[in-house]
Amino acid sequence: MTISDIIILNMKTIVKAVFIMSFFTFFDRLLGFFFKIYLSRQLGAEMMGIYQVALSTFMVMVTLITSGMPLIVSKQTAKLRTNKQIREENSTATAAFLINIVISSALTLFILIFNRAIGSLFANDLSRTALLFMIPALVFSSIYASLRGNLWGRGKYTAVSLLEIAEQFARIGTCVILFSLGFDRLRVAAFAMTIGCIVAALTCIICYFATGARFKSPKGFIKPLIKQSTPVTAGRAATAAVNGFIAILVPFLLISRGGLTQTESMYQFGYSMGMAMPLLFIPLTFVGSLAFVMIPTLSKAMAAKDEKAIRRQTEAAIKMSIVLGSIFFPLFFALGEPIGIFVYGNADSGRFLRAAAWLLLPISIESITSSMMNSLDMELKSFIHYLIGATVMFSSFLIAGSNFNIRIMAIGMGSGWILSSILNIWAIKRKAKFKWGFLWTLLISVSLTVPAIL
Repeated sequence: MTISDIIILNMKTIVKAVFIMSFFTFFDRLLGFFFKIYLSRQLGAEMMGIYQVALSTFMVMVTLITSGMPLIVSKQTAKLRTNKQIREENSTATAAFLINIVISSALTLFILIFNRAIGSLFANDLSRTALLFMIPALVFSSIYASLRGNLWGRGKYTAVSLLEIAEQFARIGTCVILFSLGFDRLRVAAFAMTIGCIVAALTCIICYFATGARFKSPKGFIKPLIKQSTPVTAGRAATAAVNGFIAILVPFLLISRGGLTQTESMYQFGYSMGMAMPLLFIPLTFVGSLAFVMIPTLSKAMAAKDEKAIRRQTEAAIKMSIVLGSIFFPLFFALGEPIGIFVYGNADSGRFLRAAAWLLLPISIESITSSMMNSLDMELKSFIHYLIGATVMFSSFLIAGSNFNIRIMAIGMGSGWILSSILNIWAIKRKAKFKWGFLWTLLISVSLTVPAIL
């Protein structure tokens, strides 16, 4: 088999994997999308804002145990499997399992002890109540995350996708049943998170053993895993922490500087972050599928020092993220308000969707470039770039002063994403040495959005 045949075969494998992942991820996101609509209509904008504050805080905690570890386990598994080191592969998964259990248990205990102090940061105490109903999910998420990384690295994309779909069905089923029985809707929505994570964890354990993997002695693998996953975890945790801080800071600024009441601030936060923003993240369904498949394949290319494959994959991924972001922008810009009314029965969410539609491009590009940097062993740089972008974002919030409003929030978020995207692309280009062809793709895509909007 010639080198060109190998390249073609690898590209076909990647395309097939991306197609499979996109299909299942699209179905998963579609379920989540309709669930979000259902939940928004059941809770209303104000209660959705309260739920979103609790969810953002919960995601900070769950990110600490589910972000870096699966990525590193998947990369290590892909490399070890290439060298047929199956025992080491199983030991890596076992080490991740033990690390995550210990961290999640300690974090759960911490939250339960200091829940009132944490709740005092929220604009509404109901957010603390919702958070407490989500907390048991931490331990089950840690189990799921550690074993998922092994399945991911072994190329079991279908199994991983089905796990996520099972989690969605569990959450949706819990809400539909308990809502119909008349239980408190905010608490049910929060508790559904725990039920979903329990189902995902149990299903993941079954898939792990059913596909031939086993637990082996983790001796000698725990410290290296912690060392490698810490930069990634720090970067992902920073992302979640920024979102959590936004959930606390924005309602506070809307009250203190915008002159809104507590109810008004939670309403605005609810229709913007709880309703409109999930629509803006629709392109990430496809970008996420691409990133999911690229991480193991880029890791293998890095291990093999295949510069041509690295250059081709990185440039193609950036172009794809630009195209996907550009496809959805005209739709949301032209039809933002009708979409908000049709989907959520809320015109304000649609107006915010229209005003923030331009965020689609930086969201897509920042997402794919961050994933690529993690695959290229540049986790620390990715983390630093994100912190720089976050600093710009929060600075813009404070500079706005008494003029701060929900649209200023969108401008600040976009500024941060743009800056971190530029820094990521520059760093990737220096390592992968690809050309500037993606700029032509960007120019064409942006130009075509004008007639598309008209």
